[in-house]
Amino acid sequence: MSTSRSSNSLINNSYDNSHLFMSRKNYNSEFEYIKCKCDLVAPCQEAWREGTLDSGRRFFGCSQFKDPSKRCNFFVWADPPYPERTREVIQYLKQKLRAKNEELERAMAELSFMEKKMLVLNEECVSLRCKNAEAEAVGKSYAEAGAMLQKENKSYSRKKLLVIVVIAWIIFSLFK
Repeated sequence: MSTSRSSNSLINNSYDNSHLFMSRKNYNSEFEYIKCKCDLVAPCQEAWREGTLDSGRRFFGCSQFKDPSKRCNFFVWADPPYPERTREVIQYLKQKLRAKNEELERAMAELSFMEKKMLVLNEECVSLRCKNAEAEAVGKSYAEAGAMLQKENKSYSRKKLLVIVVIAWIIFSLFK
């Protein structure tokens, strides 16, 4: 059995800590509350740090744990130790979760790549639409030029025919 010190007493059974709890209203925990050696409320937390055998097991620790110069190193388990099979299942589930997270990260990377590819294709599509509009405008101007040439050609044909008729009339009048 491990031992932990409280500000008031020595705790021999690290998960039978009911004598450490003090009454406090509106505290969101099934535990009332507990104070560390700093005489501050020690928050109930869950152990999820990588490599721990007690993932999800609750504990009380000094509220100043982030500042090494102020913390009192108070630590006491709130839950009893897990059976070995429970630890194995938790580790297995954490591995599965890690694998799913890696799969999700790969899918997100692929999605990001596809989104970038779609943006490039969309830009190419916009560029092609602009070129198509330009080609249609050029085609329209060619069609208008062709129509004008046809009008000119008809006009030229009429003028040519008129010139031939006039020349024929002049020749005919001279030889009469």
